[in-house]
Amino acid sequence: MRRFLPSALLALALSALAASAAAQSPDTVPIAPAERDRLVARTAELVQAHYVLPTQADAIAAHLRARLRDGAYAGIETADALRAQLEQDLQSVNQDKHLLVGFSREPLPKPADPKAAAASQAQLARQYVRHNHCFYKAERMAGNVGYIDLRCFDKPEALAATAASVFGFLAHTDALIVDLRQNGGGWPAGVAQVSSHLLEGKVHLNDVLHREGHRVESHWTRARLRGPRYLNRPVYVLTSSQTFSGGEEFAYNLQALKRARIVGERTKGGAHPSRNHRLNDHFEVTIPFARSINPITRTNWEGTGVVPDLPAGADEALGVAHLAALKELVGKDSDPATVGDVSAAIEAAEAAAKR
Repeated sequence: MRRFLPSALLALALSALAASAAAQSPDTVPIAPAERDRLVARTAELVQAHYVLPTQADAIAAHLRARLRDGAYAGIETADALRAQLEQDLQSVNQDKHLLVGFSREPLPKPADPKAAAASQAQLARQYVRHNHCFYKAERMAGNVGYIDLRCFDKPEALAATAASVFGFLAHTDALIVDLRQNGGGWPAGVAQVSSHLLEGKVHLNDVLHREGHRVESHWTRARLRGPRYLNRPVYVLTSSQTFSGGEEFAYNLQALKRARIVGERTKGGAHPSRNHRLNDHFEVTIPFARSINPITRTNWEGTGVVPDLPAGADEALGVAHLAALKELVGKDSDPATVGDVSAAIEAAEAAAKR
């Protein structure tokens, strides 16, 4: 199941693909009126058939059809204008940010073309590798606080070795900061894989209730794990208003389990797993088909986002979390050298915060 990162939207997390998408310049691609109207009508059909909440699916589809009937799309002449307006109309009924419209100048793979689909998946996998499976940085900060900049979640089998190396590198730190301020989501099993390093044994993280067949898909941490677990030490998770989807699940789960303190801004608020539907050779629509249910809260972060424990602006969140971690550590170690190191780090962090 491709949950959080539809192929047309990989640019949320991978800057190289963002540049590629920008190079396509869809604003220069004309679109014929008949095809434009057909795309809107087809989108309404797909939403009504597949959207996770049937009552709202009917409402969204009715809204698109009314807009089409009233001539709201009549003046649209380019692919980009249609993509933007159609996406805005999709989200206007219930503000579901996983309802998205994608455009590609290059033809999209056809469902009956397994060779093209395989090539597309291979390209996606190469991009994940090039971006180090979403681990952008790992470092030891002042006062022996670890830091990870994690921008998306690759498949577990792909990211496992890199995650093991990152947590191995930071295994001897006394506290950890996981930075999700630029995390746009990814694979749910990848969320579980990374979370496994912070929790002991097999822990129930999330259930996904599918519209079709009311099937429940459960996600748990790994009972057996490659690399070390980071246990019995403070964990802080940084968020911003742009943290989305799988990044939000990671923060929400750890907050519900009381395993981490969330520092930063309220997140974007997208909790519905989604998949892509091809509209024609160049357009596709992303439609949520299921909803997340946390086993502790019995709800999710859809529309509300994850609310931080320590509110801070995105630019200040790292400094706030670092200082909070240092203050938590200063009274836990009686070794004079350690106390001196942490105290000096606190003074430096407080001075930096005042500047």
